Amino acid sequence: MQNLEVQAVEKLVRAVVSEVYRTQNSSVPRFSKGKTYEKRVSVPIFASTPVSASAPVPVQIPTPIPTPIPEKKGENSVKTLKSDEILLDKQVITLRDVENLPRCVRRVIVPQSAILTPSVRDELSEHEIRLARYSAEAIQAFLSVISEVTGNAQTQINHSRLGALEVYSLFTPYHPEALFPHWTRCGLRPNLRSSFVCFDGIRTSMAKNETLNVLFTSRVDEALCRLHRDEKICAIHSVHPEKLSVQWKDFPSANTLVVNPSEIGIYLAGQVVMRGAELFYHG
Repeated sequence: MQNLEVQAVEKLVRAVVSEVYRTQNSSVPRFSKGKTYEKRVSVPIFASTPVSASAPVPVQIPTPIPTPIPEKKGENSVKTLKSDEILLDKQVITLRDVENLPRCVRRVIVPQSAILTPSVRDELSEHEIRLARYSAEAIQAFLSVISEVTGNAQTQINHSRLGALEVYSLFTPYHPEALFPHWTRCGLRPNLRSSFVCFDGIRTSMAKNETLNVLFTSRVDEALCRLHRDEKICAIHSVHPEKLSVQWKDFPSANTLVVNPSEIGIYLAGQVVMRGAELFYHG
């Protein structure tokens, strides 16, 4: 307020007070005739919008964030095998069961009551493969899922090697390992066996396998002749996935696939192997 306005208000107040005292027949108080002055008080501004003194200031209470409840992860909740796991449903695990595991395997699942030979533990430790013991209920859950996939509850011989490939390469400029990432994404587990220099050594190794054997070579006739010297090996040579389906009807016991990438190309060779794996594991 300006000084003139303050003086006018002060005169008005004095007149009112004097009139009140005259009405009550009392002596009118004397007012000092000092100079009226205005006292300026700086008030800090806390907000851009004025807040009424009588209105309560609302207090914002933070909404509590619900804490997610972790799901219980028991062994019985796991129903399917991962791509890096393998199941050995046997009471006695020997070295022969684990010595030819695919490279991608990082955990072996066995029953709780299974007996392992010392050589098995050494083999797993050497390849940095973990060992997991599951209850009988969990093992049965795995087997039931695998039975649904294979369509036959009695097909348990290849449960522990479902989707595995033992891949050999000899006398060919094409390296099959270039197809491994694609095969892995499709659910297969290829394992390259590259320490052989002749077909006789490959034949001996293939005879011990329970998985599908795959041989990349440019010498198809020689390979078929030498591989069939072992009665445990039934080899098929194919140049196209559709033709392989027809061949498989004539040789349902086939366990070895011979492919010549120089003849059909590396891409079509990979498709032939994938079709062979479907026929071998799923019928």
